[in-house]
Amino acid sequence: MRRSAARRVTDGDWAGTQQIRRIEAAPWDLFIRWWDDVWEPGQHLALIGPTGQGKSTFAVQILKLRKWVLALDAKGGDSTLAASGFRPVKSWPPPNKIRDEIAEGKPARLIVTGTTRTKRDMARLVDLMQTAIEGARSEGGWTVYCDEFQILADQRMFALGVPVEQMLISARSAGTSVVTSFQAPSWVPLAGTRQASFTVMLKTADKTMIQRVAEAVGRDWHELKDALGEVPKFHVLVIPQDIHAPMVLTHAPKVD
Repeated sequence: MRRSAARRVTDGDWAGTQQIRRIEAAPWDLFIRWWDDVWEPGQHLALIGPTGQGKSTFAVQILKLRKWVLALDAKGGDSTLAASGFRPVKSWPPPNKIRDEIAEGKPARLIVTGTTRTKRDMARLVDLMQTAIEGARSEGGWTVYCDEFQILADQRMFALGVPVEQMLISARSAGTSVVTSFQAPSWVPLAGTRQASFTVMLKTADKTMIQRVAEAVGRDWHELKDALGEVPKFHVLVIPQDIHAPMVLTHAPKVD
């Protein structure tokens, strides 16, 4: 990717799309229309990159396209999730009012959250998240956002790697999509990248990470390395599972 193309996207004056080395750069309004069309229920997404570079911002903006969302807040108070407008729930099933709204076909975008100050708090939150995951998996139709998947999967923390993997592997037929967000593929179960229909990466120069992702998505790692080297800050590179489809560069607006 040429630097001039990256600058045009950063400056916000990119009026269309332009393919450069099988990469298409698109402004957010164009990207989100395309994404709404191609991201089908049951398709999973892996969102990979360092903390503070915009993973949660991107996730929240695409989750707004889905009617029933369940966001697992591993941090117990993520600021981007808190600003999303999604409703926090601290029990499952959720309150009757929310269940009634779902039955009426209204949107329900929920954050499963709680405090993590004590061991008892943590145990309560782990149990709540496991119950919510099982409920979403059995009901179908949900989009489950696993924020900080490495924390959720860590046996010393939430130990929820197995139930999330089960959703990634078996929940597609029920129209359940899983969005996993994590810092490095080596920190999470293999299904986090292997089962993804789309992989979204933020800028990185980590050779091992790039090679792992390239292997999972069937791309040439040199091509991926070159592309990521030119990704501007807070931008993302969307990599479809279809190796013949171009990668897409875009930038999500901040959550209001």
